[in-house]
Amino acid sequence: MTRGDFLVAARIKRRAFVKKHRRALCAGLCLFFIILAVRGFENKISVFSKNYFPSFARQTVTKAVCGAVEEVLSQGNWSYGDFAEVKYSGGRVNAIETNSANINALKSRVVAAAEREAEKIHNSVMYIPLGAFTGLSLISNYGPKIPLSYCLTGSFSAELVSSFESAGNNQTIHRISLVVTAEVVTASVDYDGTLTFTTDFEVAQSVLAGDIPTTYGGFYVNPH
Repeated sequence: MTRGDFLVAARIKRRAFVKKHRRALCAGLCLFFIILAVRGFENKISVFSKNYFPSFARQTVTKAVCGAVEEVLSQGNWSYGDFAEVKYSGGRVNAIETNSANINALKSRVVAAAEREAEKIHNSVMYIPLGAFTGLSLISNYGPKIPLSYCLTGSFSAELVSSFESAGNNQTIHRISLVVTAEVVTASVDYDGTLTFTTDFEVAQSVLAGDIPTTYGGFYVNPH
């Protein structure tokens, strides 16, 4: 091999070496920027989770509670007389007696139904448009849906409360409402917290004639 051939071969080898390392460098830089983008996206998800998970969890649980209450109320076909009986004396309301057995039965059925519904949504997923992570309102609803999974668990309690509203002409509307309180623990990779909120439903009502007594049993409380 002549000196010229040796130099040509060396030059070709050096070019191949430089080209190979240039490709490796480009690949390393691409990988580096991808890692930075993923880390930035994860940080954005973490912030996003803290802001949006409570809202999504509340909506999910509220929907479950509403379904449970509707199921129980439709099956029981409850009416005002199932929970309260108005006693009159001389044309005036003398007392309002409550049916503790029916009250407790409704409460226990609602709590049991709510717990069953909560089991169905124990593992949930919410789908967020990719544009929502950019912080730009114009594109917040666009882009592919990103699934974010989270777990829900909690406890429920129910109470029946009554309220009175004047209906004019010496008449009063007596409303019986069911108040369901949910204490829910939510957890995901980037978020965990506890939510406590109440949802109320009207169960029954009746129009009472005359003045309402100031005391009427241990369960009902005069809001005035």
